[in-house]
Amino acid sequence: MGISDKEAHLRSIIKAVSYRLLAAIVTTTIVFAFTRRIVLSLGVGAVEAVAKVICYYIHERMWSFISFGRKKHPLSSLPVNKPLGEKDMEIIKSKLKELGYISEDQNGRT
Repeated sequence: MGISDKEAHLRSIIKAVSYRLLAAIVTTTIVFAFTRRIVLSLGVGAVEAVAKVICYYIHERMWSFISFGRKKHPLSSLPVNKPLGEKDMEIIKSKLKELGYISEDQNGRT
């Protein structure tokens, strides 16, 4: 298992739902402005939201496999057999500093 820069499925789902809620409100408002029928407006908004959450999720997951415009981390191809703990990260950070790959700024941050 290597280090991955792809988004988690849950993140994609939450982004899709939050965006679609906002968009459904806009759609419902537009339909109501044209028809003045609240039941029709709410129905269109609900159907549109569900359909487009599914479409957005599929679209988002497809893009997670496309490397266009994404910078690949140079360590992402290293095989990692278990999750890295805080101590592991400190050891790795120390070694990268020693090799000159990272340095500390004036505030002590890397």
